Amino acid sequence: MANAEYQDFSDGSRRKVALVIGNSNYALERSLPNTINDAKQMTIALRRLGFHIHDDEPKLDLTYREFSMTLMSFVCSIDQNDLVLFYFSGHGTQQENENYLIPVDDFKEENKERVKLDGTDLKRYAINAQQFLNNIDDRNPFAILFFLDCCRTYHLKQERSPKSLKSCSPDQLHGLKSMSPKIGSLIAFACAPGTTADDGNNREKNGLFTKHLLKHLSTTKEDVIGILMNVTDGVIQESNSQQIPHVTFVLTKKIFLCNENQRIRFNRWTQDGVTIAGGNGRGEALNQLNRPHGICIDKNNNTLVADWGNDRIMKWKPNGKQGEICIDRIGNLADQLTWPRDVIVDEQNCSLIIGDWGNRRVIQWWNHDLYEVLVDDISCSRLTMDKYGFLYISDWEKHEVRRWKIGERQGNLVAGGHGQGNRLNQLDCPTFIFVDDEQSVYVSDRDNHRVMKWRKGAREGTVIAGGKSGGSHLSQLSSPQGIFVDKFGQTYVADTGNHRIMRWREGTQQGEIIVGGKGIGNRSNQLNSPIDLSFDDGGNLYVADLGNDRVQKFSLIYN
Repeated sequence: MANAEYQDFSDGSRRKVALVIGNSNYALERSLPNTINDAKQMTIALRRLGFHIHDDEPKLDLTYREFSMTLMSFVCSIDQNDLVLFYFSGHGTQQENENYLIPVDDFKEENKERVKLDGTDLKRYAINAQQFLNNIDDRNPFAILFFLDCCRTYHLKQERSPKSLKSCSPDQLHGLKSMSPKIGSLIAFACAPGTTADDGNNREKNGLFTKHLLKHLSTTKEDVIGILMNVTDGVIQESNSQQIPHVTFVLTKKIFLCNENQRIRFNRWTQDGVTIAGGNGRGEALNQLNRPHGICIDKNNNTLVADWGNDRIMKWKPNGKQGEICIDRIGNLADQLTWPRDVIVDEQNCSLIIGDWGNRRVIQWWNHDLYEVLVDDISCSRLTMDKYGFLYISDWEKHEVRRWKIGERQGNLVAGGHGQGNRLNQLDCPTFIFVDDEQSVYVSDRDNHRVMKWRKGAREGTVIAGGKSGGSHLSQLSSPQGIFVDKFGQTYVADTGNHRIMRWREGTQQGEIIVGGKGIGNRSNQLNSPIDLSFDDGGNLYVADLGNDRVQKFSLIYN
């Protein structure tokens, strides 16, 4: 039996595994228009909550053989003390005090013809729900969450036996029979036993129960019982009490599926940005910028801008109407800049480090009387610093990234360095870079239209975003530049050529647009060649909108 000691699963301390099945296109019974979408959206929601989805995808339109094999494979994958979740949307029914989940091949063959199932056929051609629950329990999981959104009307062929007809009328076969939960399990039906559920409508694309389950599943302040209470309330209200979800459980402690840290990885931002620097036309006045490149946010939420076209570094205070100049004289002396491409803050040394591209150098700057050239004769495209104080510089001409210890004259190769190209050990005009706590290096490989990850000591990188040639599909990037990776391994990219900011979740084949993507333009919800991005401590997003000569702030939406 499942163990009875429960805890907050949202901290990732135990493995969470889920099997999601959606059956829609039945051979003989009516098709269900929303069950496939139910299963797909549940998969997305559960993956966001940290569940490992069996076979990494929802199982759709399973025949009896496929259904049986999938259940067997899933049960075998369960380890002791796992949190196990099963979700099924499709047809289900009851017969002789047992519940059955119906596969899409809901027929038997007689004389080479498909014949509708009758009640006695279910043991052979359908899935016994209680037996499957028992099989899961035999693996000694920590807890079992069993969701059945399958209480639609399912018509069985009338049995010929007078005895069977007498004991089981057609009305009694509608819906499911109440199931007895195992210790440490929860069973949720979309509606009360013996009744049927609303499959939803084509406009909403979800069954009524799953619609409300998706709405509340990521609630941070409610345990799973509280979540289902909210789901029940929503279903009852929307159905005018015609559908009443049914939940039974034997739980001794609360189970939380999501906490605030998990929600962070699925943050959303306002779609209308606010201009916090520039935005007053291209120019050199203190309230203007000229093709801004790299930006960073310091600990006081000041925005530092490499004002490329004005050969200067600008600092804009929060809510400031204009910026102040840090360095602005054009030239090649130590305190002069030419086409600066990037700027970062070295908080430990209270200084700025600047990629002075036009002068082929990197300088560290404290004030006009104190500055130092750190690296010279380098085509510095962009730079960053890791938590250990090492400096990383991408070299536009050598198509490589090197790590430097400040004060030393020779850097170590960490990415690329094998000539210009698109092989996994090559780069093509690398731009922005990011380094995580493990010193893995992430590189915007601009002309290969991809983002690469190079683990510490690796001889080649892996493609984590784009790489399918330049384009505007969600699986593609176009001349990517600014990059940031959060603690969940999600990569944020300034997709410059597509005028949008993308987020790529770890291990996925396509990204999602988080801001922009509404065509090139200067409206508050548009971008024009965004080139860099940054976040403040509050999770707000800042974008260097190069073509509009401004920096835009997109505020985090608190759910």
